Order: sequence, then C-alpha cells, then structure tokens
Amino acid sequence: MVSVNENSKKVLDKISELIKRGDGYLKLNNDQTFMPLTAEETEENVLSLCHYGEQNGDLMRDPEMLFWKDGKGNYSPFYYRNDYMGVERFAGEVLNNVLVISDDREQSDQTEFANTWLVNIRLQQGIQI
Repeated sequence: MVSVNENSKKVLDKISELIKRGDGYLKLNNDQTFMPLTAEETEENVLSLCHYGEQNGDLMRDPEMLFWKDGKGNYSPFYYRNDYMGVERFAGEVLNNVLVISDDREQSDQTEFANTWLVNIRLQQGIQI
C-alpha cells in the first residue's frame, strides 16, 4: 500500500482538522475561479474529498477521492470517481475498520494523482500548512 507524500499528508491533516471544527463537513471556496472543495469524514478513518460541478441540474463529481488514515497518521487513497469522464475506480475497500487493497497498481496510480491534486487544492483554496 502506498501512502501520499509528506506535503499531501499535511494538506489532508489540515483539511481533517477543519472538518472536525465543522461537525464532520467542510466546504472550501476561497476563490470563485476554481471549483469549491467539499470534504467530509464518511466513516471512521475515511476522508472524502470532492469537487462538484453541475450538468443538466445534476451534481457531478470532478473528481471524488476517498482516503484511508491508518494508525500512524498516513493517508492512502483507495477510490476515485469522475462523473464527467464516466470513470469509477476501486483500489480497495474498508473491512472491519481496515483498508484492504485489491489492486496495488490502481492504488499506486491514485496516490500519484492525489499528490498532484492535493498541491493544487492547497494553492487554489489557500490552505496554510
């Protein structure tokens, strides 16, 4: 299992901290130029990050990712969905509060994407780490 890099971990820690202050839900929209970020803890140790767009009145994920936070504080992505592209990818699932990876390559690809995406989120939303 591959975890996000240290800079991405700091971004996710900050987002997680802000979620806890906001009753389990957070919407960041510091710049009207970029899509707002919606973040929530969907279940214990699982963090959802999503950009939502709208098409024909329907909310569209662009993208949504789920991250597992292990007992050492590391985050590993395991789910990716982009409705505009018609893509939904599972790299694993949480069973009995443990992340079980079913596709190592997919999970590695999601981690690589997440490391880039989280830098962009930090810059676009002005997240101070």
